[in-house]
Amino acid sequence: MLGLGNSVTSGAALAAFTPESISNIAVWLAWNTNITADENSGGSALDPDHTTTAGNMANGDRVSSWNAAGSTSVNATQDTTGDKPRWSTTAGEIGGVNSSNNNKHMDLSSNITFDANTDFTIVIRFRANDFLGSRAFLGHSAAEFIRLTDENTIRVKTDGTTSDVNSTNDIVADKDTTIIIVRSDGSTGNINMYVRGKDSSYFDTAAGVAWGAEFQDTEEIVVSNIMAAQDNGAEFDGCFKDVIIYDGTAVTATQREQLFDYLEAQED
Repeated sequence: MLGLGNSVTSGAALAAFTPESISNIAVWLAWNTNITADENSGGSALDPDHTTTAGNMANGDRVSSWNAAGSTSVNATQDTTGDKPRWSTTAGEIGGVNSSNNNKHMDLSSNITFDANTDFTIVIRFRANDFLGSRAFLGHSAAEFIRLTDENTIRVKTDGTTSDVNSTNDIVADKDTTIIIVRSDGSTGNINMYVRGKDSSYFDTAAGVAWGAEFQDTEEIVVSNIMAAQDNGAEFDGCFKDVIIYDGTAVTATQREQLFDYLEAQED
């Protein structure tokens, strides 16, 4: 069995910064932290549960909860056996939760509601398996989600209004990638996306590579699950390693760089 203990960020330069250094953090689901499996790969109940804290997670374990890190309190949970993400001991996937075959997702214990005309930031570190269909990062319904349409298009849908953001760069399968989505300027609702990858030359810019062009959306947005647009809809195919949400803060370029550096350093 293989289960890692809680990570320690290396490098004195990063020691003073954590995601909680930025105001208005609402969700922090951290790599290899507070993850629990209550069933094994075959769906049989575990007694006791396997946890990342105990370091006894086993390949294929079915993840029932990914609990909040730091001082945050919103957890991600899944009670349905077939919908539970899996723990993987495959290199590059350890420490995250896996939605294999795009049919797994998790529900947030409390909905996150971005009020209209309000700034926010969404940060997700992931590893995609493929782009053969719609792959959602998070959402609430068929009319409200953020998802990959393919390797170079991200679709944002709010209150039934669709915005497709296209990049000249492709997200590459089986590579760690972090996306930061920022809405700023209050009632103007400017939305920008930035992507960075840990592998050399893969979106290798300190504060992230801009994904497509800025667009405007001032609508209220509700987030109730991760790895899906809605329950059992447009589920992600791959691994989620970190999810961070700020409700009321549009991070700066300096803060983006700090977040990218912090997240990428976890596995060093």
